[in-house]
Amino acid sequence: MKHVIVGGWVAGTAAASQLRKLDVDAEILVLDAESSPYYSRPGLIDYIAGRKGREQLPLHDAGWYPANGITLRTGTRVTSIDSGARTLHLADGGDVAYDKLLLATGSSPFVPPLPGIDQTGVFAVRTLADADRLRAAASRGQTAVIVGGGVLGLETARALCELGMSAVVLEFAGRLLPNQLDQEGADLLAAILGSMGVVSVVGAESTQVLSDGNAASGILLKDGRRIDGSLVVLSVGVRPNTALARDAGLTVGRGIVVDDFLQTSREGIFAAGDVAEHRGRVYGIVPPALEQGKTAAQNMVHPGSVAYEGSIMSNVLKVVGIDLLSMGTVNPDPASDYEIITARGAGQYRKVILQSGAAKGAIMLGTTTGSRQLQTAIRQGRDLSPWRAFLEDITWSFDGM
Repeated sequence: MKHVIVGGWVAGTAAASQLRKLDVDAEILVLDAESSPYYSRPGLIDYIAGRKGREQLPLHDAGWYPANGITLRTGTRVTSIDSGARTLHLADGGDVAYDKLLLATGSSPFVPPLPGIDQTGVFAVRTLADADRLRAAASRGQTAVIVGGGVLGLETARALCELGMSAVVLEFAGRLLPNQLDQEGADLLAAILGSMGVVSVVGAESTQVLSDGNAASGILLKDGRRIDGSLVVLSVGVRPNTALARDAGLTVGRGIVVDDFLQTSREGIFAAGDVAEHRGRVYGIVPPALEQGKTAAQNMVHPGSVAYEGSIMSNVLKVVGIDLLSMGTVNPDPASDYEIITARGAGQYRKVILQSGAAKGAIMLGTTTGSRQLQTAIRQGRDLSPWRAFLEDITWSFDGM
């Protein structure tokens, strides 16, 4: 049996590892267009800031792939799929046959169609090469304008500040991290960012990339304000890389449409990670990509053996060095029957959302105390009614819950 994976990042590498565990005799081939082996894309921020060297980025050393019987071919771009012949055509003119195929082609930064967007001094960070270009352009004492107040945008702003720049973050929505935080949490985060030298502007609709005649010089907002800077970084989301699947005639919506077994509309072809659309949803974050990669591998070896039921949206991360947990329902409809319990401390905020006593969501900013217990409670829909009073205390240790 020959399993071929197109894309060697989170989902693809997780699938390759799982395939080897499930089928010790199978041939496993990973084809990746990028020239570097799998590294943490979030780790690019540490690289830009100078916290990590290039050699610290790969998740596995060079010996991991052969030690696990996995063949990795970097710098290899697949141009088309012949699903009838079960063959991939490559940009170098070669062909690769497969028995089972996993498309883990990931996503690419969205580049908004703004006037001036294609000039020098405009960056989007997705690859190591992108990070190299941004580092080379960073200039101490200058200002960077970051379009997008999501996790990547805020982390990029912090990294450039560590290189001696100032940063202004522009967020179209009415608050930072609109998918992970509520208004109170976002206000606290904005205040912390301000103490780091990062200015955040919300409700900011960008209409044009300004120019000084030679390169980008800032952003013009719809309300007429000019946000000046020596470089512009775009961080306004990603789009699944679906072209390969679409050209092959697979069903494609926002992503490659898959069933509960991560199989596409063509038998023997699976999809996982940022590129997969399951039950109308494209997740675009690491935990679902890992889960989908492993599940797809299971069904490639044992068809129909494990169903993927979807993932609870959960982000456990550090944003500009600040602990953040955002999980489940965090911004319920005010007219709903959800109960909201909040707790506050110096630089800390916790919000727990209950429905008929059952844990449905949580935000924790600036604290990790109780994060493990709350994650478990949300996944299990556990009744937290007996702990209502304790949840209002930011200093509660969660012992006994």
